[in-house]
Amino acid sequence: MYFKKHLDNLSINKHNFTKRVIHGAIVKKNRLLRYTDFFTTYPIKVMRMPMHGSEPIQHRHEFQELVIIVGGAGTHWIEDEKYRIETGDVFLILNNMRHSYLEASNLSLINVLYDMRQINFPLADIGTLPGYHALFELEPKIRRQRKFQNRLRLSVSQLTEALRLVAELEEELQSDKQGGYFFAIANLMRLIGFLSRCYSELELPESRPLQHFSKLLGYIEKNYATPLCIKDLTRVAHMSQTSLMRTFKQLMGRSPIEHIIRLRISKSRHLIRHTDMSLSEIAERVGFCDGNYLSRQFTKIVGMSPHEFRRQINFR
Repeated sequence: MYFKKHLDNLSINKHNFTKRVIHGAIVKKNRLLRYTDFFTTYPIKVMRMPMHGSEPIQHRHEFQELVIIVGGAGTHWIEDEKYRIETGDVFLILNNMRHSYLEASNLSLINVLYDMRQINFPLADIGTLPGYHALFELEPKIRRQRKFQNRLRLSVSQLTEALRLVAELEEELQSDKQGGYFFAIANLMRLIGFLSRCYSELELPESRPLQHFSKLLGYIEKNYATPLCIKDLTRVAHMSQTSLMRTFKQLMGRSPIEHIIRLRISKSRHLIRHTDMSLSEIAERVGFCDGNYLSRQFTKIVGMSPHEFRRQINFR
């Protein structure tokens, strides 16, 4: 938030730019909010903004920002689009997305800042939950196309539960007890999981196309180790083959087959890192026909062979 006093309009002649105060940190006009400005001990932070004012200048972050609108209303200005936001709205701001808030009316929000690149975050089977893909992967990408119609808006009871989870996360981050970071990560996982379930339960007509595609991603996550054909995917996604291929490319940046291969490689990396299974055993476990094919795809995607990857891990 831009505070209206102190440092709000301090100019620095040498570089001819204006300093602003955003979320308590001094940053340059329309510039990047850096990781080091907000995170000290842990790559997770809860910021409560009980009276969030309007921000005439956009900013962006080096980290993700999960926003929960606790009260009031306003306009969210993200990139070149503006959307009305109200109590209960939940959305994710990806790193490097320009945004700010306008026309704030008693706007109260909570920002949960985190950096997935710095967190050893065990996703486990949350990828099988369609709401996770919808809220944390797809909605930020299609926000402009769908005019923010695919946002998550929590009911009163859901918002109450989300705020309880945030409070528990905040308590662990502020605690000096041993194991605080472990519990903080666990509470962040609970919050993300709860919001993902809430999104999976949405029944709004405008959310159905996104839910169908999210359901497809969950289906792939659950069945990646089995033979998957395009016909099966079109059935799950309720799309024609042409629409499926086009939509997949637009949203995921790759074809369905490429996505499946990369998912299998990701799973194989985990097995190489955490087990002593042979390459043939891993190939069978993740859905590749044999160890040689796994090795070729692994080298192409990771940049080193599975054996080199395992040696590197053992060396550490």
